[in-house]
Amino acid sequence: MRHWPSAFLLLSFLLVSAASCSLVRGEDEVEVTPPPAATAAPTIAVPLVSTQSPGVPPQEVGNRMLRLWIPPEIGARTEAGAQELISQVRAFRTGQNDLGVTIEQKPIEGAGGILNYLQTGRIVAAGIMPDIVAVPTSLLMDGRSRDLFFPLTDLADQSYIDGVFPAPAEQAMSGDEILGYPFATTGLTHLNFNPEVITQTVPLLWTSFISDTNHTLVLPADSREGAMLGLQFYLAEGGTLVDGSGRPALAAEPLARALTILSTRKGNLLQSHQLKTLDEAWQYHQLGLSDFIWMRSDYLLERQLLDPTLIDSQGYLPVPGVDGPLTPLTTSWAWALTTNDPTRQAMAMELISYLTSPENLANWSSRSQVLPAHRRAIDLLRGQNPYLEFAAEQMEVAGPMPISETSRIMDVLGDAVFQVLTTETSPAILAEQAVTALRQ
Repeated sequence: MRHWPSAFLLLSFLLVSAASCSLVRGEDEVEVTPPPAATAAPTIAVPLVSTQSPGVPPQEVGNRMLRLWIPPEIGARTEAGAQELISQVRAFRTGQNDLGVTIEQKPIEGAGGILNYLQTGRIVAAGIMPDIVAVPTSLLMDGRSRDLFFPLTDLADQSYIDGVFPAPAEQAMSGDEILGYPFATTGLTHLNFNPEVITQTVPLLWTSFISDTNHTLVLPADSREGAMLGLQFYLAEGGTLVDGSGRPALAAEPLARALTILSTRKGNLLQSHQLKTLDEAWQYHQLGLSDFIWMRSDYLLERQLLDPTLIDSQGYLPVPGVDGPLTPLTTSWAWALTTNDPTRQAMAMELISYLTSPENLANWSSRSQVLPAHRRAIDLLRGQNPYLEFAAEQMEVAGPMPISETSRIMDVLGDAVFQVLTTETSPAILAEQAVTALRQ
């Protein structure tokens, strides 16, 4: 359940409000240009607010203008998060002589996306290129895109990097080189349960956990959630994701072992083969039809916002695995520099440091319903939400998501998990079919 359309409307409301006001020209002047076509993302400028079409640079404020691009899936998850980012940038601008900042929403991929602009725009449209972008930390280490970002090593505060949780830090560092400033983490997986019902110690080995016929787990298996569970078991069994040539691939033997484990007592995965979303699974769980539910951190934070009573009424535990809890996999986001101008880099680093201060990062994360990637920020929030105590512990042992959740590998894994839960086909045959499907 995402709030991108609502956040988009919030940004549009800000633009309309600015257009309807008659302002005295001065330091906080707001200028509005005609809106772009409906398919264009809005550009929010601080202290400017504009909706100029792509390719048209915003009006300069004095001689200094920073341009920040952020994908809507992280910058506009919620109305409150979008507003908090705008407010923090406005606050940063206060006291900064003749400094302007534009915030533009752009997707990562596609013809009008961040990567496409960075790959082609520096030559043909250098004047509108961003100085700062928000990107998944996996891109910072990707050889296909790494050259698009400039290291922060000489500008960064090492103490900030030292406080980043291991998974985002792993992808934001290359040796001693700092490639980005991680700020947000999504997708942390775990189980939820009702502590009034589950009072005994829960085994953290899957075969023991799922064999308890007194309790059931609900999982939307016919979705990316089933694929994620399959991926975690596959990696726990020693599976790899590329072949000797670096192409996406699966190995049959570890996948067969993973599917075999998942086929244990599959009747205790209540209605999982019929469910396609966490919303559907949540409804089952809330009706008391399951004792445990597969969960993601960002989904739970959204539910807690809608129903604050959940904050103190839920129990949490890691997902039981092969030899112990499965390693949770997370997707993290980082601020990265995309300007090679030393003066602009210094200004950009000031803004990044401001946005990632513990207080600002905690406020933005809370309003955006994501986990902060930094320990000091989550420490500021722990007292408000006991779940964050558990989440912080899991973030210490989590690994970075090794592939995109929209990848072909996840398609194949999801299908294999669904088949092993809904048919009597042997795990070994399903594993071979998955390996073959990925080669086609």
